[in-house]
Amino acid sequence: MLRTLMFVGLLAQSAIQYVAAQHGCQTTKHRHSSMPGGTRSDEGELATWPWDLLHQRIDLDLTQGNVIGGACTITAVPRTANATELPLHLLELTVDSVTTGHGPLSFTHDDELLTITTDVPFDTDDTLLLTVHYHGDPVTDPSGFGGFYTTSPYTYNLGVAFQRVPHSFGRAWFPCVDNFTERNSYEFLVKTNGGRTAWCNGELMATIPLGGDTTVFHWLHSETIPAYLASVAASNYVAARDTFTSITDTRVPVALVARPQDTTAMKNSFLNLHQAFDGFERRFGPYRWDKVGYVLTTQGAMEHSTSIHYPASIADGTLAYETIMAHELAHQWFGDLVTCERAEEMYINEGGAEYLSFLFLEDVYGRERYLRTVRENHRAMVQRAHILDEGWWALADMPQAWTYGEHTYNKGADIWHTLRGYLGDTLFFQGLTSFLDAYAYQPVNTTLLRDHLAQVTGIALTDFFDDHVLQPGWAAFEVDSFTVQPTGNEFTITTHVQQKQRGPSQPYNNVPLYLTCHSANGEVWTAPEPVLVGGPFTTVTVQAPFAAISVALNVDERIAQAVTVDSDTLTGTGNTFYPNADLRITVNSMPTPTPIRIEEYWVAADTEADVPYACVVSPDRWWRIHAALPEGTALNGRILYDGRPGLATSADVELMQDGGTLSFREDSLVLLYRPDASWPWTEHPDHTVNVVSNPTDRQGRIDFNGLEAGDYTLGWKQSATDTPRIAELNTFQFRYNAALATVEVIGAGSGSMLRLLDANGRIVLSKYATGPVDVSGCAAGAYRVQLRSGNTDWRLAGSFVHGR
Repeated sequence: MLRTLMFVGLLAQSAIQYVAAQHGCQTTKHRHSSMPGGTRSDEGELATWPWDLLHQRIDLDLTQGNVIGGACTITAVPRTANATELPLHLLELTVDSVTTGHGPLSFTHDDELLTITTDVPFDTDDTLLLTVHYHGDPVTDPSGFGGFYTTSPYTYNLGVAFQRVPHSFGRAWFPCVDNFTERNSYEFLVKTNGGRTAWCNGELMATIPLGGDTTVFHWLHSETIPAYLASVAASNYVAARDTFTSITDTRVPVALVARPQDTTAMKNSFLNLHQAFDGFERRFGPYRWDKVGYVLTTQGAMEHSTSIHYPASIADGTLAYETIMAHELAHQWFGDLVTCERAEEMYINEGGAEYLSFLFLEDVYGRERYLRTVRENHRAMVQRAHILDEGWWALADMPQAWTYGEHTYNKGADIWHTLRGYLGDTLFFQGLTSFLDAYAYQPVNTTLLRDHLAQVTGIALTDFFDDHVLQPGWAAFEVDSFTVQPTGNEFTITTHVQQKQRGPSQPYNNVPLYLTCHSANGEVWTAPEPVLVGGPFTTVTVQAPFAAISVALNVDERIAQAVTVDSDTLTGTGNTFYPNADLRITVNSMPTPTPIRIEEYWVAADTEADVPYACVVSPDRWWRIHAALPEGTALNGRILYDGRPGLATSADVELMQDGGTLSFREDSLVLLYRPDASWPWTEHPDHTVNVVSNPTDRQGRIDFNGLEAGDYTLGWKQSATDTPRIAELNTFQFRYNAALATVEVIGAGSGSMLRLLDANGRIVLSKYATGPVDVSGCAAGAYRVQLRSGNTDWRLAGSFVHGR
């Protein structure tokens, strides 16, 4: 039953009678995401709010300059019996009174927590109707993104704050439950003057003149949304209108809202909006909102449902920023229709929307444009996400200081692409469409996503989420060796695959990678089904139509791993820089056009080296070049190195750290080469280190002549050429045999000791490194293996996960 039924609104003085409706990334958001820190509101993190808000009507006066006046009428029911206190959030605005039809209610307003005490207890079948009257100069977030802006010519809000916690920021302009889980319908009655129009969520119900230049705009948003998606914007706007036909055959109104001088540029920048709408509906189901709306403001972009606030600076008449347009529209599925229940899982919202902007490019410009975007995004994430976000983070457990960082948006998009690779197109789009339908207008989390997709597609996804979403870091799978055995008219290719980790990840399991073989005469064949790899070592067998001279994994780049790739066909002469592989190739002679694939592995190179001096082999990265180069080929190469810590361009930080009494100098760098993984590294015979300016600033380049197929990496020569080898620790290879439960350090040197440390750093075993060491008695878990030779310090030899 309805216990109170009276509302005295802000606009009562106008003597206008209102009939309440029934209710049942540029200066983009991403650009501000590097602001760490923040203040926490614990109240905003309650898993379940004690009251269920059903509807909010916001009467808002925007005629007083920087000061707003508001009256928010709230319809709510308690979730427990005998409720007498309704907690809400309201930040740095003054509450004048709280009223019901029976009179005023008492309240306290402590910081941002507004607690209202009812005059009688409410049970779960009672309905409370009250109005909070308030005013003040609303705040913006210290990060520069989020809050309520009153700077001419625009008045508007941005519904999330990057620095304040919780990030939901409805409390900057109206009393609300400011988290990602509580949803209710909204109504707005906004008073403006000076010829300004007000745009809000939902449908415009009425425009009410109050005399002179003052008008009230009445909007209704019937669908439920969290507080952060509620919106208002006012300026001397005009709307460019259109309609889109939904896959449900309904007509969806479209409004591109700008000041008169900006409408033409906005329309030109939104030329492909219709294709974005059609593509998202085709892939993920119908658009479920009252309108498609974009409203130009100073800052943005912010995905308020049906009324996206979009920076005027990037609606510039070009298509340069159209992926931001697509990203914000994509939020109407990922973020608005379903919303992550915790900021720590924002990859569902932002990673999902960013990935849909890649799909937009695929629909408009073709598959190759999509793949190029995925490739470039992946390259950036593997190299720099942990640098820009100051740590290696799991997508599903993101620290709130980095909610809107590189991991959430761009690694999130990379992993959505990988999920598509795991499932295939049909199951991927069917599964997500089903997920959106099942959880429409609800908060969601990683567990719901995983389990629903597994149920709908029939594909077990525990390993995918454990590996890519629930832990930080990356994995790289490299072909360690392969054999070729004739079998009738075919050839049995047995391939040994090694997994290495980048960052603090544990080994991945059951990763589906396609295996591709190359023949001596340029033939290419890919196995029709992916092979499953996982753990430190995997052996897989396929039947190929020819004798392979080269084997590669993940040529189609369906799966994100710590490998970045460029492919090309070499012709003619000239220089080409391959940005995803960080290699420049100069073609001096190329008898016939020849395909080439350059893989950059962002993991430690194997340590076995055959050089007459102490040498540290790069623990950061190495390269593999696949090419059947014809006789007469003449190629040169150039590698840029950068060991400066903390920079987005950093690539060789671990290699270039000072070691013991030795200080790193660039003129001690060497280029190492091996034909394949069965050979030790040797110094490339014709290379030059160019320190550019300073031999200790850790940036420069290495040029080399005679580039050929095979593997390359960098090394740090730590002794003179004629000095006996003193660094046996740099030439070993670590092996873990899960089947036999043994570890072995090959090439450790006479008298070397190894020891096992568990995840807590406890030493659980110590033995001489003479052959395989039995670890069957060790408890299941992750271990590090350290090695010491003579009086040297203990050094990490490898790591493994035992008994899983």
